[in-house]
Amino acid sequence: MVRCNRPLGLLPALSSCMAAAVATGGFGIFYASIWNMSDALPPLRLAMISVFVVVAFSIWLIGHNGLWNPLKGAHSHMRSGLDNVATVITVGVGVTVMYLVIWALLLAATIAVVDIEYLTGDVGHSVNFTNYVDIAWLASALGMLGGALGSNFDSENAISEATYTRREHVRRQLAKKREEEDSQ
Repeated sequence: MVRCNRPLGLLPALSSCMAAAVATGGFGIFYASIWNMSDALPPLRLAMISVFVVVAFSIWLIGHNGLWNPLKGAHSHMRSGLDNVATVITVGVGVTVMYLVIWALLLAATIAVVDIEYLTGDVGHSVNFTNYVDIAWLASALGMLGGALGSNFDSENAISEATYTRREHVRRQLAKKREEEDSQ
């Protein structure tokens, strides 16, 4: 189900979100506080921050765009459960790939912008490529938080269409329409 849902199709649908995330993260790489914090944080802590941000962003996308299927009825309970698991994995994979793309872009920007001598003077010890990786890592997490704001400007319909197969997208639209008619 996840493969059919095309998790990578989520990236173009989140173009405003990507732009906001790169801009926010890019803003972060210009500040020495990010440099010092990324230098002080151990890799495990940076990894935990990344996981937290990816999970929080995935939950935000699922909730904000109505991608969660309510569990109704005995027969549809199993179907809804499978749909929800597939949705969580699909969105999780899409958001993780988006995070990695943002990280790669911010790593390139960090290397281009932050002079090694200046960075050495600021953190107080010799630096290497790992320091640049860590700066981009933390700036990407910051950027993803800013990207959540940018996701408000992306179309709910485009995100739903990008997350699901065409057939599943149409099925969800019909179910939503029936639900609205029943409530009236």
